[in-house]
Amino acid sequence: MTNLAQFFIACPLVFLAGFVDSIAGGGGLISLPGYLIAGLPPVVASATNKLSAGMGATVSFGNYFKNKLVNMKLAIPCIIVAMVFSSIGAKVQTMIPEYYLKIFMLIALPVTLLFVLNKESLKSKTIFNIKLSKKVYLQSFIVSAIMGFYDGIYGPATGTFLLIFFVKIVGMNIKEANGIAKAINWGTNIGALVLFMSSSVVVISLGIVCGLFNMLGNYLGSSFFMKRGVDVVRPIMIIVMVIFMIRIVFELL
Repeated sequence: MTNLAQFFIACPLVFLAGFVDSIAGGGGLISLPGYLIAGLPPVVASATNKLSAGMGATVSFGNYFKNKLVNMKLAIPCIIVAMVFSSIGAKVQTMIPEYYLKIFMLIALPVTLLFVLNKESLKSKTIFNIKLSKKVYLQSFIVSAIMGFYDGIYGPATGTFLLIFFVKIVGMNIKEANGIAKAINWGTNIGALVLFMSSSVVVISLGIVCGLFNMLGNYLGSSFFMKRGVDVVRPIMIIVMVIFMIRIVFELL
């Protein structure tokens, strides 16, 4: 059962998460702690986060598509792969005790922080519209499968990792990489959400209202990316991640 305080806590953070996520990924680093701070158990928080994140990702994906930054020939099969593995990851998460999920978060967050702190991780080639070879498809499918499973079982910074991998492994321009990252992240959110909905662990009322805030954040953030780039979100990510790690440590003590 939800209360008014949960809406006041979660909605602003989920809005900020949408703004950040649409620019450089990592919105889950803000929204997931937001749901946890609002008092939701880890599995319920993760499941509800998929609802609001999925709503926001739809807007972000659409905005990038409208601006011709999504290569749909590559994006469609990658989305399918990501949705399948995201559902598998979500199923695994529902079978893991909350204590172990918190331990996993405590390990995963510092690793994520290292990626966020490394500015070199987002430097890219200047070439746009990469040639779709068999190698590019294979690399993209592997990245989609791994990150789909990761997003289903945990989630935060999926967009950031996708962006890094498509720039550094596949060799895309950062704008093109961001476009396909948003498409795949939409797929992983939807894939995991379907599984969570069938398990009845989604707080629908809170998720929908927060989803509206997330949609607004995604729209403003993706529009901002077209003009300014990604550097502005790093300080926000770092602050939220540090606060979240401190919270988890205290919960485990």
